[in-house]
Amino acid sequence: MKIKLLLGALLVCASVANAQQLELEKTFKISRASKRGFLAGLDYDPAAKTYSLTYFTDQKKNTFKYEQYVFDNDFNLVSENEFTEEAEKMKKKFKWFKFKGEEYTVVGNTVENNMMGTLVLRKKKITYKYQFLMGGYNRKVEILDKVKPKTEDGNRFTGMNHAEDEMTGDLFILASVKAKIGTKGNEDVGAIKLLKFDTDLNLVKSADFDFPYLQTLVTVHTLSRENPEDPESPGIAGMAFIFAPSNAMGKKFSDPDNNNFTYIRVDDQCNIVERFSFTSPASYWRVDDMLVNNNDFYFYGPAMAGRDKYFNEGAGSRIGGGEVKYKAVQLMKVSGGKLAYLTETNLDEFKAKQKFPPSQRKTPDYTGREFGIRSYNFTSSGDLVILGQNYDKSKDGIITKFEDVLGFHFDSKGVLKAQYGIDTKEKGITVDYNYLSGIGYTTVTKITTVYACPQAIIEGSDKNLYWVLQEIKGQANGKLLTYPRIGKVNQNNATLSDLTTFGKGEGFYLDPKYPFLETDKSETVVFFGADKAGKELWFARVKLK
Repeated sequence: MKIKLLLGALLVCASVANAQQLELEKTFKISRASKRGFLAGLDYDPAAKTYSLTYFTDQKKNTFKYEQYVFDNDFNLVSENEFTEEAEKMKKKFKWFKFKGEEYTVVGNTVENNMMGTLVLRKKKITYKYQFLMGGYNRKVEILDKVKPKTEDGNRFTGMNHAEDEMTGDLFILASVKAKIGTKGNEDVGAIKLLKFDTDLNLVKSADFDFPYLQTLVTVHTLSRENPEDPESPGIAGMAFIFAPSNAMGKKFSDPDNNNFTYIRVDDQCNIVERFSFTSPASYWRVDDMLVNNNDFYFYGPAMAGRDKYFNEGAGSRIGGGEVKYKAVQLMKVSGGKLAYLTETNLDEFKAKQKFPPSQRKTPDYTGREFGIRSYNFTSSGDLVILGQNYDKSKDGIITKFEDVLGFHFDSKGVLKAQYGIDTKEKGITVDYNYLSGIGYTTVTKITTVYACPQAIIEGSDKNLYWVLQEIKGQANGKLLTYPRIGKVNQNNATLSDLTTFGKGEGFYLDPKYPFLETDKSETVVFFGADKAGKELWFARVKLK
């Protein structure tokens, strides 16, 4: 996933400053009506160089009342107007307006295995009801008829994974053939098939993956097809799988090479378009994500280096429960249907390539613990920078605290260039929030460190990377209160500068939905937010170098 920030064209400068500087900062108080409502949309007009902020203040059936504030490129108010318009007119006016009526229903499908491990498909009816202050819909799901698919020999399936095409309603189900009672007709037990069903749950296509030995699924990811009518509901253009040998049925059915993994990619008709086997350095590789960049596919995740067991035996567990500690990470690139590289980076190499801001005393690093990834960022040179945070988990597997911020910087060949470590400034505060339960309002107390810090990377024309970290100050009205800190990563020598903090004194925080605004000002980033109460807007333009 490539983080895209709406920045202006970046120009080359003769000299590079060590720290980012505040170029312009302004505030503006909105009306009481806008404060009682909510910011529904924000648009930038590159021709007029204006920002339009639209606040919904009221709604009656298909009619909306809203106030709109227009600011110029330097955040001066140009106009302030109030409108009352029908939903159909607003759909043509605003790309972000997705109103489909007070209530509507969609018939879809659901996939599950029953208590006997048998694949069961069910039709479902989803009823959506619009909630004005949410700016969206609540939904209620009703389960309808069910179907149990079978092979031609009468065997049923066990579902392994599935995906639903939100454009067509088609289902793609990866399943293994399940044994049936008796000694005959079980020759293909354990065989892996990809099944495609239409919206009426008719089987329209299937593909047999034909493995010589028993396999287990390592990971599966869908390739999206853009939906011009509704970008948030994409279709499926294909799927990518990685499989590993399994010894679940004994030595006779097990590949003697437990590192013999298989990559498969299919199109939207279940046709296999790419397939090859490869040797994974570790027999247990937990692939967390598949990334797509310039038609190449990248697979990333932690691995149990040096552990001579089959993938299906798992990663083991830590004494006393809690999280598993890994010994390495693996990064694989597939280009043109072939393996371009597969690298393994162990903990010793992470330790040897630690980099920190010069004035920072704490030296956080990756120690193989579970790691909360916030973003993947490809640079123009083909490097990959992975941003995230360490966290603590309870014995029940619940995240209790996010801690140090880390960045893994891999070069275009998958080799680790540096591990960056940042000590967060905010250590968390206790906050209370109320929610409506069946017995009335319930108050829940949390520490703000249970939330991960949003992060992003901006690449400058000088090829340096600007790391934007949103520190979490607190929580108000159900929203996290964050402010930005920016540090510079020099790609040539893989060093990290000290971070500079921005914010107009105490009490101005980034907007959760629109923290960055588009600008035509070169080598800058524009931050947008408001005070804690949401009464006063805040704009800040920062020069990156």
